Amino acid sequence: MHLDETSGTPFYQQVFDHFRAGIEAGAYPAGSKLPSIRGLAADQKCSRNTIEAAYQLLVQEGFAVSRPGSGYFICDISLLQATPQGRTAAPRADMRPRTRAAASSAQVASDAALADNAAHGAPTSHAPAPATYDFTYGNLQTGTFPAASWRAITDDVLLSVERSAADTYTDPCGEYELRHEIAWRLGALRSIECTPEQVVVQGGTQSSLQNLLALFDVARDAVAMEDPGYDGVRAAIERAHFRVLPCRVMEGADAFLADVRASGARLAYVTPSSQFPTSGSMALETRRSLLSWANETDAYILEDDYCRDFRYKERPVPPLRSIDERGRVVYMGTFSKSLSPALRMNYLVLPPELLERWRTAFAGSYPAVPWLSQVVLGRFMSSGQWDRHLRRVQARNRRKYDALTEALRTCMGERVEVMENGTGLHLLVNVRDGRPQEELVTLAREAGVLVYETNKYWMQRDHALKSCVLVGFSAIAEKDIEPGIQALAQAWFG
Repeated sequence: MHLDETSGTPFYQQVFDHFRAGIEAGAYPAGSKLPSIRGLAADQKCSRNTIEAAYQLLVQEGFAVSRPGSGYFICDISLLQATPQGRTAAPRADMRPRTRAAASSAQVASDAALADNAAHGAPTSHAPAPATYDFTYGNLQTGTFPAASWRAITDDVLLSVERSAADTYTDPCGEYELRHEIAWRLGALRSIECTPEQVVVQGGTQSSLQNLLALFDVARDAVAMEDPGYDGVRAAIERAHFRVLPCRVMEGADAFLADVRASGARLAYVTPSSQFPTSGSMALETRRSLLSWANETDAYILEDDYCRDFRYKERPVPPLRSIDERGRVVYMGTFSKSLSPALRMNYLVLPPELLERWRTAFAGSYPAVPWLSQVVLGRFMSSGQWDRHLRRVQARNRRKYDALTEALRTCMGERVEVMENGTGLHLLVNVRDGRPQEELVTLAREAGVLVYETNKYWMQRDHALKSCVLVGFSAIAEKDIEPGIQALAQAWFG
């Protein structure tokens, strides 16, 4: 490594870039130790603060982990979102030059600092939380949203000639630049071959599902759904007046597939990368069997891949859409778990036959998401800032997952069964003494800890786990996890 004094890039950034490139190239294998801060600073004739800042940035972006008393070690980056390589994609030919830089490295650092301050309990202007420790699932930790970069890109768009689009009704399927970025990443990172034209930008899971159901016959078609499963999806299906048919997921793949085959459904909703709420991952053989069912019965599969980015133990199985050879899978992705639930933005990737139906059904509709939000997100992705942001969020969630599972093991031991599979943003805790979950939730709330009932996720309530609660870590700060679980243990067990 050589630090270039003539470069405008700060030394800490040069050190970070050197190690990141080496880690991504495999020169520094997972588990290997980084040079000591003191030793590397002496070798490079720079301050120890410079090296420490570079190492801290490696930790923030998930390339390294700090072990007190031992030093810094390389992480297994195969579990993180990879940065696409060899990019040749370009925006539309009619994209005009930008008038200002989208966001500087200082702004990116500012976003990281905001998130880090929130993680360490820095004061904010938000109203106080209703409890001391909220193990909610769904909301993100305060400071996650990259506000400085988003503001800079917004200014750039509004001050450019592209702002003229604000005076028109734009493409009802979504802004091309954003759809292009989504399609390109799906191909590069998930082996999902699709065109930007197949991507339809929507305003959230429930509304996109209801729009998709408009392509089916409510009098004839039914929807098969995992049981237990996401109650918000079930409610959206019922609002559209379609029958919902439960398919067991906790009794093994054979029971699940048997229920699917017996359902007579025309559409099956599944969460194969991180089943909600069990966090299980659907085996490849089960995925192939599900595809065979769809092919044989002229049915479709709605693959909700909402938590694929958050895996802490094993590499993900290929998405259903990537092994679908006959156009039976609708792929659904979201930005709610990694960027902001408040943006209300997700997308569908439609197979050709359903795409034609969609264009007919929604020919006179308007965009589901405001133009400005779409353009800013597209620019955020094309500039490379999305990849850095996602790595930071992934790394933080992996640390929180480790902290939560360790705290439960240490504070509760064999008194609980922790149900998790190393994916997602929550886990299930089943208390072995058989107390009803309503009592467990109440005891926790009285002690200033919020955990959540799970009964509502079962359609067949007699199959629900009586003593099981949901414990999430998407919003709570890492530093609050251990004391929160200690308080929960005291509330439950004294």
